[in-house]
Amino acid sequence: MSTNRLFLIFCSVIATLFFWHYLGEKAILKDNSNSFDKLQCVSYAPYGKDESPFFFEKGMVLKEENIRKDMELLSKYTSCVRTYSTVGQELVPKVAKELGMQVLMGIWIGKEEKQAVAEIATLKELAAQYPEVIKAIIVGNEVLLRGDQTDVQLAKYIKEVKEALPQYPVTYADVWEFWLKYPKIKELTDFVTIHILPYWEDEPKNIHDSIEHVKNVRIEVEKELGTSNILIGETGWPSEGRMREDAAPSKINQAIYIRDFVKLANEHNWQYNIIEAIDQSWKRKSEGAVGGFWGIFDKDRADKNVFSGDVSNFPNYLYLAFGSLVLILGFFLRFKNEQTSTIRLITFSVVNTVFATLFMLQVEQYVVISRNNLEAIWAILLLGTQLYVYYELLKHIVSKNQYEIISKVAFYFSMIFVFIMTVNIAYNGRYENFEIYGLIILAISFLWSYFGKFDRLKFGNFERLFAIILFINTLVMVYNETTLNIFSNILAVINLVFVIILCVGSLKNSSLNELKKPIIYIVAICIAILLFKHGFIMNRDMDISCKLNGGGFLCSIVGNVWYLLYFNYIGIAAIIASAFALLVDKKPFIITALVLSILASMLTNTFLGAIAFIIVLYAITKDKDKKLLN
Repeated sequence: MSTNRLFLIFCSVIATLFFWHYLGEKAILKDNSNSFDKLQCVSYAPYGKDESPFFFEKGMVLKEENIRKDMELLSKYTSCVRTYSTVGQELVPKVAKELGMQVLMGIWIGKEEKQAVAEIATLKELAAQYPEVIKAIIVGNEVLLRGDQTDVQLAKYIKEVKEALPQYPVTYADVWEFWLKYPKIKELTDFVTIHILPYWEDEPKNIHDSIEHVKNVRIEVEKELGTSNILIGETGWPSEGRMREDAAPSKINQAIYIRDFVKLANEHNWQYNIIEAIDQSWKRKSEGAVGGFWGIFDKDRADKNVFSGDVSNFPNYLYLAFGSLVLILGFFLRFKNEQTSTIRLITFSVVNTVFATLFMLQVEQYVVISRNNLEAIWAILLLGTQLYVYYELLKHIVSKNQYEIISKVAFYFSMIFVFIMTVNIAYNGRYENFEIYGLIILAISFLWSYFGKFDRLKFGNFERLFAIILFINTLVMVYNETTLNIFSNILAVINLVFVIILCVGSLKNSSLNELKKPIIYIVAICIAILLFKHGFIMNRDMDISCKLNGGGFLCSIVGNVWYLLYFNYIGIAAIIASAFALLVDKKPFIITALVLSILASMLTNTFLGAIAFIIVLYAITKDKDKKLLN
């Protein structure tokens, strides 16, 4: 191996080690004067990393030894825990009594009355057994926010608990806006319990503005409700997950937020409860990856150093550095015998170093966000494609034959991945993630390989129509996420690279005039579904009316649609319809498949809807000799 190659390998290794060491050891939060050692109260869900409250109906029984270990750990940092349900969690007050702790005991109020009845019955039993443990009773958590019950029905439950257990203070917990929307609830409770979560606000607050926001909200609620008897029942910050506008989850931001909040609360003598004690993996299913990372301890009960000490966003940086070095050295060895110019060798070294780092960042993200086997398969497919394209670009850089391009098959796979991801974020993005690191590899590689050779791609109507729809979905995504979200902005740039490649590559074999009719159909269907979505499916006033008046024809339709969406039946129907339309190639079937695929995409079956939509696009455009949708 030449001296030049050895020197470039040395430079790549040093640059990589410096980068990961900087992220892991230097770009950290240092222990400071805001460190603390005690919390007033903390939310506690007594579930292990493989447990869930949904397993109770399958016969799950929580082990006392596990609850005891958790609460012994928590007792070092607080004398109070908040729970959200009584059924299945009867051991919590028992262990709390033994440890001299108290419980803000919550009862879960959902959609079903029998669940509320069971919760209240268990509450009465626990109050009789452990009267000194219960600090207060919280009747329902964010019931009005979810729309599970009306304020009228909620009031009945609050009154029932107060009459049954008059010796305890009783409250209701919800986000602060809903206390302002339903101020009469205050008249029924002994104190007000508000949730202030800057990350989850309709207009999210970044870490620098979050504490001031909490302060302003607390003052506003006190002024509007005319009481200072307020418990901040939930506040906190996630350590992992997707960015919302410029609110970024991270281990450092979580520590900053909680340390600064506790200091603020102590200065103003506020009552508070931090969410939450331990990361709850089961929440990732309904809240996305971010839902599982609000704990001050991780799922294995390891300390995140939220209270004090140095905090790094990449405590595992040595593993990531090792992975990067394996890739860098592996590809250097693979192409060690290639004869090429010094400029190309330097380019190879730079690209190899940058791509190895991006690839390991993507691997690390997938380790954090993947929730099940299907998402693991998705991650493997993307990582496999990204690694192949990474390799192909390096080969292209050192190759003597610069006329070669990266496989179109790899490009088609990549553009489909990008499309599905964009549709997910544009129409169902609250809990979706920005998997941008590996996509940067794809965008750079394809643009590099195809630049100046677009005529060789020979794209047609399918690719051009695909580009138009991808561009529109990108605009929707940026509108929803706002330009404050740097991850959204980067994904938008990546999408534009794919749009440019698709459009320029299809100039000679496609006509916008031929695409007018499909575009008109798609736009018309989208408008109709948007009206249906916001006029019926997402209409909160209609939902409340249905609960108050016991339903009706329209309420029945909306309920059935939500049922179909919950089980992904609309998405499955869209896949079947699109496959059938592709085989039969008749206009009525294509239109039906188009409607179902857009319906699934714009509601909550976005993943299946996006796949179905791609199939329909191909069905519309596959016959070059046939006028589209005639």
